Amino acid sequence: MIGVVGGSGGVGASCFAAVLALVAAPAMLVDLDCAGGGIDVVLGVEQRPGARWSGLQVAGGRLDPADLAGGLPRAGGASVLAADLATLDADAVLQVVAAAVSLGPVVLDLPRADTRARAAALVVCDLVVLLARADVAGLVAAHAAAAALADVRVGLVVRRGEVSPREAAALVGVPLLGVLPSLRPGRFALDPGRPPRPASRVAAGVLAGVAAA
Repeated sequence: MIGVVGGSGGVGASCFAAVLALVAAPAMLVDLDCAGGGIDVVLGVEQRPGARWSGLQVAGGRLDPADLAGGLPRAGGASVLAADLATLDADAVLQVVAAAVSLGPVVLDLPRADTRARAAALVVCDLVVLLARADVAGLVAAHAAAAALADVRVGLVVRRGEVSPREAAALVGVPLLGVLPSLRPGRFALDPGRPPRPASRVAAGVLAGVAAA
């Protein structure tokens, strides 16, 4: 299970989480970032029928993996559980990820805020991918984010900027997983059928690294 989190806003962490799920397909993409506006919007499937977090019935029982996957909207080869609530219950998150991981690869779009739901999800992550801009402000924020993830395996994906990728990883203090182009302002949506090639290449490398670990 791979979590993705941004070291600061505006780095495209949700987009990269979506690309990871598309490259890992068949996979499940689970949105835990309640302030992010919905991962289904990022993928352009917000009008497709299927459950979001508000439609799941997980309290007091076991969530059937097949029912979960079959009840979600799909984007490319990924099942998508989008956040449409102000907060998520930590126990519900654990039930969902336990059901999801029994079916195959799972990618979590993590919030930057330290919530109980995020803490529960981090416990079951094999890797957390931290996205950062390669500039001073971005790397300061990423260093603080990495410090808050001290108990989990973390790797850095950096967007090109004024600091070299290797220097950026050294400053943040975590291994470098890959390098992405700088993000164009306002371009956050992606086509599930044609995810960006640079992000797909980095995503494939991340997945290969997790599989080999």
